[in-house]
Amino acid sequence: MTIHQLPAINNPEIFESLICDLFNEIETKNSYKKFGGNGHKQKGIDVFSSIDNIVIQCKKKDLSQRDNVIRKQLLNDIEKDVLKIIDENLKIKTKILYIASTYKNHPDLDEYCVELKEKYNLKFDIIYWGWNTIAEYALKQKTIIERYWKDFVITENSEEKKLVRNLELRKKITKDFSDWLDYSLDNRKVRNRMLLRAFDGKQYPKNEPDENGEYEWFKAEILRLYHNGIEFINMVRQIQVYENNTWEFVNENSEIKGKKINVYEIGKINFQDIVDYNIKGDEFYIYPHFFCKFKYKGTPFEKIYYQNVKKVYEIFEL
Repeated sequence: MTIHQLPAINNPEIFESLICDLFNEIETKNSYKKFGGNGHKQKGIDVFSSIDNIVIQCKKKDLSQRDNVIRKQLLNDIEKDVLKIIDENLKIKTKILYIASTYKNHPDLDEYCVELKEKYNLKFDIIYWGWNTIAEYALKQKTIIERYWKDFVITENSEEKKLVRNLELRKKITKDFSDWLDYSLDNRKVRNRMLLRAFDGKQYPKNEPDENGEYEWFKAEILRLYHNGIEFINMVRQIQVYENNTWEFVNENSEIKGKKINVYEIGKINFQDIVDYNIKGDEFYIYPHFFCKFKYKGTPFEKIYYQNVKKVYEIFEL
């Protein structure tokens, strides 16, 4: 069976065009069109149909941000757009306002749309369409797929290519990093420090957080390979383990009731999220740099777990 993966549209203008075309395909009336553009007063909407009395606001979001940051942005955006429609006296008759976003579906956003209707005693409904819904409808429209994702339709053949690419990368890393991976942590003659960088980051070499407090590069120690990628030690932390085998982190305010243990915080980076690496580093940091996709809440780690520093077999997971 052919598997389709539809990546979110990163360009806001193309995203608006997608939503306009998609609604025209779904409704088969060809009555949807963009409402103005750059330099025009859009009054809280991007696309509309005067026949269906539907208006649409498109929200292209930076999906590398944390989930709670994106949701907070959307909650603020939705209310602002509703107020624009009210305050700027939109002349288009409105039965439904759709909020279409590249962010995923979420019940908090659905509920908030209902709350806003009640709060402002609106005569129109507000419906949130996250990327799950948009992709579901898009996959049913051949013309939409051909127009917007012609080069991104995932088939069994390209899945094979992805597997081959990951295996080749594993072989290359195994060879290039043999001075680290062929030895245990205690027996290595070279230091373990590496630099993990967002492949599309703009902060380097400055080490300053973005507006959301996230960093696009940081140091970590290479640990070992696992079946899908590489593990790195992010830091050493302290936990306390109780008699019932539950545990929690120790901080300066913790009341110690259990056994204190030093643990490595270990992050897993999938091969498919490693774009490339530079084993020699550069003029700022002369140790290896890994260029990765920071798509897991602002980090490259698909999973994080904890390992007893003194007992490698003792694992603690969140």
